[in-house]
This record gives sequence, structure tokens and C-alpha cells, in this order.
Amino acid sequence: MPIDLGLSRVARLLSHFNNPHLKYKSIHVAGTNGKGSTLAYMSSILTQHRLRNGKFTSPHMVEINDCLTIDNKTYPRSKFDVVNKIVLQKDHELKLKCTEFEILTVTAFKIFELEKVEMALIEVGVGGRLDATNVLQAFNGGGGVVATGITKIGMDHEGLLGNSFEQIAQEKAGILKSGIPCFVDGSNREEALRVIIAKAESIPCELTVVVPNESDQGLIKFSPLKGEYQLSNLALALRILASLRRFYTFSRDLIVTGIENTYWPGRLESLNIPGVGEVLIDGAHNEDAAIELGKYIRASFPNQNITFIVGMTKGKKLGSILKHIVRKNDTVIPTLFHQPDQMPWINCEPVERISEVAKLYCQVKIVSENAFIGDVFRYLKGNRDIGSPVVVCGSLYLYADAVK
Repeated sequence: MPIDLGLSRVARLLSHFNNPHLKYKSIHVAGTNGKGSTLAYMSSILTQHRLRNGKFTSPHMVEINDCLTIDNKTYPRSKFDVVNKIVLQKDHELKLKCTEFEILTVTAFKIFELEKVEMALIEVGVGGRLDATNVLQAFNGGGGVVATGITKIGMDHEGLLGNSFEQIAQEKAGILKSGIPCFVDGSNREEALRVIIAKAESIPCELTVVVPNESDQGLIKFSPLKGEYQLSNLALALRILASLRRFYTFSRDLIVTGIENTYWPGRLESLNIPGVGEVLIDGAHNEDAAIELGKYIRASFPNQNITFIVGMTKGKKLGSILKHIVRKNDTVIPTLFHQPDQMPWINCEPVERISEVAKLYCQVKIVSENAFIGDVFRYLKGNRDIGSPVVVCGSLYLYADAVK
């Protein structure tokens, strides 16, 4: 079913599983871009400290179960399916009609209980205030949220969250909890920061606006994740973890090892495609993400014409994304992507629509009106300059098709 924000259905379903989300500590992170990277840093660092942790992110990248990790390893599909089936059956019995994301959220929270995690790292799905994950409650001495974080806020999901940075920031700030420290990326626009600061004062809770310092600058060199913005994501992750020193002791050496071993797929990631060679793939599904991808491309391929394979989710502002990425001598090849598992509300833009917009900015090559990324790769094997870089972007949902 379509996205239907609200907490009543998911709260009722969780209550029938004895509220597993209140039985372990959790960190709750909202934002438009950078949530996954921030949580990936934290999960890797906690795992190096042998602190059992679970991570729940969305959307999944290849298979539905890869949205869940335990100690930084993807949760097995066989075990995931057992819990997911039980949750679905209970929803059917109670006639709650929970959305697919609500079912997934309850599945994740229950798995974390069964796996006896010490810390759950939870990414907001959409927005924050009415997102299913916001059934999380403030730490009560046993379980609950011990810290919240807000990454970079951009324009996305405007139909659900609002048409201004202030409105979207208000929704993101809905995850703040009274008495629980919150950390926000200091590179956010002033209008967004003002909203979050006002929210923190009204609750009240301690708010830290995170600006990278010399220590962060020294540690970012150990990160395998690409992009200038990773410094802000790492700084945010480290401040959140520093706030946990009331519970745990952290070692700088293990922090460094955790950073070195951080992995977050589909964001400025290089894939080797047989017959095509190295391909850069990045979600870049909103304007802020496109700006960052554009910076990276211009720094990495300053004087080269690039072949872009572009697929988009319906409803995205194609021009606002493409104008930051492509240049007039580049080529865009539009592609479709397969609908992700258990996400029936996601549909891709037709090849023709992407072509229409892309022609305003660069050259366009259509392989076919029904081309998926495999078709495009087959075309490229015999129809491109070997030295020409290939970049796949426009939607995270392209990643599964690319790796398959």
C-alpha cells in the first residue's frame, strides 16, 4: 500500500509482541541524506568494541533482509522470513492493515529483541514525527532511546513532509525526546537549524550542533567511504558515540579500526561489471545528493566525458537532479529498474520521460523504451570508448539490478 504515516497501527502491533523496542537501548537518526553512512560508522565502531548491536536502515539494497544487520553483518534471510511471517500473521489476525514499512519495522524490533542486542541503531524511514520508527521512547533506565541524531536535511518527499526546509526540519525534529541528547549536522541550512534548536528548547533536550573539528579531520582519512560530506557524517557519528560514555568505554584504536571497516553500499561505490569495467554507482535521488555527486565527479573526472546510466523513481524532480550532475558533452542512457521487494508504492519513471528532461542538459542515447540496467550494460560492452567513465545514478533502487 502507499506510504501512510502514523503511529497508531504500528504501536498496537508492537504491543501484541510485548513492546520489544523498549527492551534495549537505541539510537534514532533522521535526515534526508547521510543517515545510512552515519549509522554504518556507528555499527562498525560498536562491533569492534564487541558491543552487540543491530542496525535497521531503509530501503534495502538487494534483498529485503539486508535492511537488518547484527554486529555489522546482514541478518540471514531464513531467520528474517520466520519473524516476518509471524508479524504478518498477527497483523492479519488483528486486522490492523499495517503498511509494508510498519511490518518491516516491527520485524526489525522483534529480531533485535530475539538477538539480544545491547544497542539498536534505527534509521527513520520518511520524515520522523509520524514515521513508524518513532514509536521509540526515551530511555527509561532499561531500554529506549539514549541519543537522537539529525543528518543533512534537503528537499525530498515534499508531498508528505512540506515544501520548505522549515517544514521538513519540523518533521525531522519530531524524533527529539525530552531529556535525551540530540546531535544535528552543523552543515544544515540556518532555517533548518533554527527549527531544530527551537524544538529542543521547547521539549526540552540538550542539543549539540556538530561541526567537524581537528580530531574528526584526523580520523576521516581512515574512512573508505567517498565524498566530502562523509566528514560531517563521521563527526556526527562520533559525537553520538561520545555521549554514550556514560554507559561504555571506547578506545581510539578500536574507533580507528571501526572507521576503516565501515561499509555502506550504493553511495559513491565502485563496481566491476564484466565486459564494462569499473562503474561508479551512487543513489543521488534528491537535489542535495546530486550536488554532492556532481562535486565528486568533477574532482574525479575533470576533463572527461561521462556516460551516465540514469533511472529515477516517479515523483522526483528530474531537472533539479540532473542539472547538478551532467555536462553538455556527457551522455545519459535512461533505464528502468525492477520494483523492489515488498515496496509496491515504488515505480520508476519511463525511459521517455527521463530522455525528455536529460535532453535539456546533455546528449541522450536510448537503448530501448524497455531497457533495464542489464540491457544497458550489454549495449555498453561493444558501444563505448573504453576510457570513458560510467556512472549509475538517480535512484538507490538501481543498485540491486546492477549487482545482480
